[in-house]
Amino acid sequence: MRKLALLAILAATAAQAQTPPAEPRIQGQPPGSQVMYACPGGTDFAAAFSTDGGLATISVPGQPEVELSRLPSGSGFAFGDSYYELRGRGREATLTAGGRSMRCHAIGRPDEPPRTYQGGGLTITLFPDGIFRLRDRSGDAETLDLGQWAQEVDGGVRMVLRGGTVARRVFREANGDKLIAENGSELERAATADPIDDRFRLAGLYRDTQTGGLFTECLTRRTFEVAPTGAEPDLERAWTEATPSKGAQLYVEIVGRFVSGEVRAERFLSLKRDGTCPPLAPRSSALRETEWRVTEIDGERPVYDDWRQRPRLRLDDHGKFSGSTGCNSMSGSYQLDTDGLRFEPAATTLAGCPPALAAAEKRFLDALSAVRQAQLAGTTLDLLDSAGKRRLRLEARGR
Repeated sequence: MRKLALLAILAATAAQAQTPPAEPRIQGQPPGSQVMYACPGGTDFAAAFSTDGGLATISVPGQPEVELSRLPSGSGFAFGDSYYELRGRGREATLTAGGRSMRCHAIGRPDEPPRTYQGGGLTITLFPDGIFRLRDRSGDAETLDLGQWAQEVDGGVRMVLRGGTVARRVFREANGDKLIAENGSELERAATADPIDDRFRLAGLYRDTQTGGLFTECLTRRTFEVAPTGAEPDLERAWTEATPSKGAQLYVEIVGRFVSGEVRAERFLSLKRDGTCPPLAPRSSALRETEWRVTEIDGERPVYDDWRQRPRLRLDDHGKFSGSTGCNSMSGSYQLDTDGLRFEPAATTLAGCPPALAAAEKRFLDALSAVRQAQLAGTTLDLLDSAGKRRLRLEARGR
């Protein structure tokens, strides 16, 4: 049964996984012990990795958990059994079931603590799984909001919050301790995180199970157990009277709180048999801590005799980059701000290259040094010069 359930969520992606040749180990560990993965064209899922590195537990909303054992991997990480497989490098991963695969990427900042920013009547808490909660006291009445946050790159980098009361809020980060809104107001990072556990008006999909109710909230797509207190009996009764089957998920509206990882329903508002959650905006790969592989240089798709000759690039969270020109290893510093993205001249090793590779290396380094802007959509990263010409196109490397 669990095989059919997970296979169903993978059916939306028709492309089969293509496993490239193994390459030298770059990053053999998952990006965190608890990771939320966004899967364009598929269903987001959570992965919990054991401290000894031997086990991955996959959680899909409304489905039984799947435990996968560690598999040998020439690079990156790999877990699987006779039916499922999860392979990844850095923040990118591919989940496969029954031969069907979907490309996914880690969202938020896995394993980092929540961060709270305050200013101008706003309190915003960013959770490491890509979720935010917000309290707004700037007007006559207090309002609450929640949803998903992400860093987007379009020229420079921005922090974007998508919620329910305001569809899109945009900030830029300053030195890691401030958020600056589009109107110039500043929010300072607080010394301690505020979980903002006030009463929220919540909409989502509810179903009852033998162990209790499950509620998948629409704006965050996170699934929570429903605490057996407050209005939970009213919620269960309405679902029992309306459900066409024991496994059905029905759209409900409640007033509730988030308490110790659960949702506590304080008031049941409504149930709609034909209600559904609106689609979420697609989530792109993260610019940083992702391995990017070059697919185009100055509009041409280079052809290499050996896959190891394809240039690679990785940006860390501390202003440093590393990678390969296809012939030599390289490293250096970069700057990313509201003005765009700039790479300092790369330091490279001095291995001798065949003429064709040497020429390709020079084209790549010349293009990289000319970069002034970045645009990121899905798993594709475009690097442009000051005139807006695309110098490099790269794809996120997931396996």
